[in-house]
Amino acid sequence: MRSDARPCRLNTVLSWTLAVVLLLSVLSTGAAAQDRPGVHVTPKGYRVPVYGMSVVRDADGRVDVLCARLTDAELASTPLARSMSRSMLARSPQVLVQEGEDRLAFTVIYGDAPGTGFFDGDVGEQRRAAFEASLATWSAALRGRAPVTVHVRMEEMDEDSQVLAHAGPVDFIEIDGVAVPYALAAQLREEPVGDGGAHIEAVFNSRMAWDYSLEGTTSNEEQTSFLYTALHEVGHGLGFLDTFDPDEGALLNGVPTPYDTFVNRGHGEDGRLTGRGSGDVRGDLVSDDLFFAGPAATDASQASVVPLPLVKLHAPDPYEQGSSVSHVDQETYSQVEVGLMTPGAFGASANMIDILTLGILADLGYQVAPREETVTTTRRQ
Repeated sequence: MRSDARPCRLNTVLSWTLAVVLLLSVLSTGAAAQDRPGVHVTPKGYRVPVYGMSVVRDADGRVDVLCARLTDAELASTPLARSMSRSMLARSPQVLVQEGEDRLAFTVIYGDAPGTGFFDGDVGEQRRAAFEASLATWSAALRGRAPVTVHVRMEEMDEDSQVLAHAGPVDFIEIDGVAVPYALAAQLREEPVGDGGAHIEAVFNSRMAWDYSLEGTTSNEEQTSFLYTALHEVGHGLGFLDTFDPDEGALLNGVPTPYDTFVNRGHGEDGRLTGRGSGDVRGDLVSDDLFFAGPAATDASQASVVPLPLVKLHAPDPYEQGSSVSHVDQETYSQVEVGLMTPGAFGASANMIDILTLGILADLGYQVAPREETVTTTRRQ
């Protein structure tokens, strides 16, 4: 189902007031973001790693993609708009994507000017179709309690930039001592959060060689699937992310994200990193012995094509900024049935969210549709 969502408008005075307040918030916390690479400070003051897919070449010159934390220079080249006011968002074109009355609904807010980005005269329609198809796949896989608003735009990044796209939560709400991403908080509270703004922001590089196939395929190795990239990055925006600092062995915000609470050293019940000392955690993060220990993910792992006791997380030595911990293990999960949230050499098909990803999201607090109902042909509704 696809329908136009008619935005409401705030009066001019309130719009300017909100813009000023949000700008002051960003200015007051901006300096703190510089002490860690690839970390963005949200309008509410939370530090959050910014994950993005980039084009890389191996030693033989073959093109591949890798999801990792952006560098400060890459962040500077793609200014985040996560402090955008409600009135500015309300003036942008919007589309509702939902795969059934009980499924998670996504409101897409396109941030590009007419004739550019997602409204480019040549490929804008293809870009919108591919992005909405990715959200249709997520919608089919998850039951909905409240709509998730995604602000997305194209950005003409620097000519030498190899960043394909990046996405993440706009902000967090602290619930029972846990920093919950807006998209998940809306589901837990069963009501809108974020004062009417976006829950997830996604940015795509308009300079890159994209393939807009709705099957998630590419016609040659120089191109990257737009749909598949969107599937993976929206997963991070929904809350598939950790906030452990590899240098300090502590949490970036002093409180964990829901994902953090399930990160476990080994298979033992007493291995949660949130209960271990900072010295231990520094070693844990490069141990190649980290697992996601949630009950739903555990069931999914044991029922998957790679039946391990727990879902193995990517934790190589040396630590890989942004790839480590916030992805399932690259080497272990290369198969199509389990590979959506690996950091590179992605393996999931375009029309399904794999069993491990769904198990992890269920542990975070999302309602997952029955497995037989989660496969959908991605299409623009």
